[in-house]
Amino acid sequence: MAANDQQKAIGPSVPLRERYLVYPGAPLPDFATSTAQAFHAEDRRDPKRQFFAVVARPGFPTRTNVMRALKGVDNPGLMTMVEWGVMDWPPANRKVMAVIYEKPLGGRVMANMTSEFRPIPEADMVKKVITPMTEALKKLRALSLTHRAIRPTNMYWATAERDRIVLGDCVTTPPAFEQPAIVEPLDSGQCNPAGRGAGTYTDDSYALGASLVMLLQGRNLVAKQDDAVVIRNKMINGSYSALVGDARMPVQMIEVLRGLLCDDAAQRWHVEGLELWLAGRRMSPLISKNEKRASRAFNFGGKDHTTARELSVAFSKNFDAAAQAVLDGRLELWLRRSLDQADKATAVSDAMHSAVAIAADKKPAFDYMVSKVCMILDSTAPIRYKGLNFLPDGLGALLAVTVVEGGDIKLIAEAILRSITKSWVETRESYNPENSMMESAFNTQKVFLERTTIGNGVERLVYEMNDSMPCLSSHVVDEYVIDIRDLLPALNNAARKNEGKGWPVERHIAAFIAARATFDVERAIYELSEGNPARAALAMLNILAVMQWRLGQGGMTSLAGWVAGLMGPAVNSYYNRETRKQIEKELPRIAKEGNLVEMARVLDNPEARALDQQGYEQARHDYAVMAQDIRNIEAGQIGTDDEGVKTAQQIASLISVTIAFITTTLLLISRFFNG
Repeated sequence: MAANDQQKAIGPSVPLRERYLVYPGAPLPDFATSTAQAFHAEDRRDPKRQFFAVVARPGFPTRTNVMRALKGVDNPGLMTMVEWGVMDWPPANRKVMAVIYEKPLGGRVMANMTSEFRPIPEADMVKKVITPMTEALKKLRALSLTHRAIRPTNMYWATAERDRIVLGDCVTTPPAFEQPAIVEPLDSGQCNPAGRGAGTYTDDSYALGASLVMLLQGRNLVAKQDDAVVIRNKMINGSYSALVGDARMPVQMIEVLRGLLCDDAAQRWHVEGLELWLAGRRMSPLISKNEKRASRAFNFGGKDHTTARELSVAFSKNFDAAAQAVLDGRLELWLRRSLDQADKATAVSDAMHSAVAIAADKKPAFDYMVSKVCMILDSTAPIRYKGLNFLPDGLGALLAVTVVEGGDIKLIAEAILRSITKSWVETRESYNPENSMMESAFNTQKVFLERTTIGNGVERLVYEMNDSMPCLSSHVVDEYVIDIRDLLPALNNAARKNEGKGWPVERHIAAFIAARATFDVERAIYELSEGNPARAALAMLNILAVMQWRLGQGGMTSLAGWVAGLMGPAVNSYYNRETRKQIEKELPRIAKEGNLVEMARVLDNPEARALDQQGYEQARHDYAVMAQDIRNIEAGQIGTDDEGVKTAQQIASLISVTIAFITTTLLLISRFFNG
């Protein structure tokens, strides 16, 4: 089919960066995910090469830092990303984030996590899978990145001959958001999908190991088990046993599988181990250490639990009952006598006494206590708080996804305000400087959350904790603004569309600016919430004017007109009537020029303000003097001024002498002419 005929068949295209064409009428389900769609794409400069575009779900935080790093990277284990950016998307009548990849020609390896496919023979495993995957992991580490989307359903045959496998998209959703628990290590596998975080290189190693098991068997061996059962089996038996079970594995593959699926992240294989194995060096297989079992089970929620890890999971699902189990001393006694773990027992006792010592509302203190106890029981677990499970570096994405999906952010806010991350740092078995830095960052976020003024609160956290989060303001949400340079043009477009309804700088806009600006706007942000309407209006104008000046963006005619229509309180804050008239006359001219900087200069000129204030003070003084004179006259007290009387007498005498002189002169002249 000719190129023109093909274009007619699949409908009109949408340009990205003026070079690539994406066809909304040509979806590619094999490259789509549960949250991102895929479509046929073309390169105007090279129409013969095959490309496809992945379109991210609108509003979802993407991984723009990874996009920047992977663009143009040519690696045997990665799909080649050729471009990414924001583009218009007619099907949604808005702008979206899209990523263009060179198309793998051999199709997806596994259709879904319950499907079956032809197993990859052991003889082909090294060349077609492990070698390119090792190269992919090596490149990612060199770029200080993690993939966090390694699974058989996101693996593709690079060529029509199916001679090697490449990893699919990893940038259009939060890290590990679409990963099933089977391919995630125990800590992140227990998290809410959005709260897993970018993780570490060994998380990718684990995902590769779990994927290799399925590639060798041609199916998911635990497909009929739900995530809770899979996680429990991993806890009790170790990941290798939980995922492989009784299945026969090639003898030569057992070593690499055990190395990649090691539950101890410190011993888990990564690039070095894989390269040594590929070079023919055989190492002692890693054997998972099963967690210590108690001599007597701890009954909680009607079930017996024989390990601290199991009990931690059970506690996290029922905070109220868990609090009672801690407060009555049963847990501490069980840890000492049945598990012989005096250190954990002491830590639990300390947490309990700290909660009891708080004289105020006990409920928040007990919630904090249970969260900490859960992490004491399992020091490798994620943060657990009343149904929330997340790793510290995943909290930002968890908050963003919850906001976008319209979920309840109350628990997330509570977790931040109650400094739950502090407990996570305190319960780690080994010191990590990054944990302390992370805790410091969360303390800063807590300050933002505690402030309820415009430009702070939850809105501020969404942007502070997610660099690639687009602005969610209703004014610009359809413009997909992730860069502060795009905000004023988006507001200018909004002014044309909605004729300037409401304030251009509302809670989300203010928070976005505060989080993204590289120049100081904090004082103006603070003044937005002042009770003085004039100061608030000027603060809004000054924020936009500073942005226009700093970013060098002119011609904001519609936005300037919108802002000018809101400057009534600022104009009326001048006392001089003539000054107000002059400003009202100038504003339309300035608005037509789209010059917010000039508008701010006219409305908030310090010298003009000072002169206006001086004139106002002088007028007040003059008015007060005249008012006092009026009151004195009305009270008959005006004659008591001796100086005034004296002056009046002197004037009267002068007038009398003058009149007498004139009269005498006239008489003399009259006699002279009559005599």
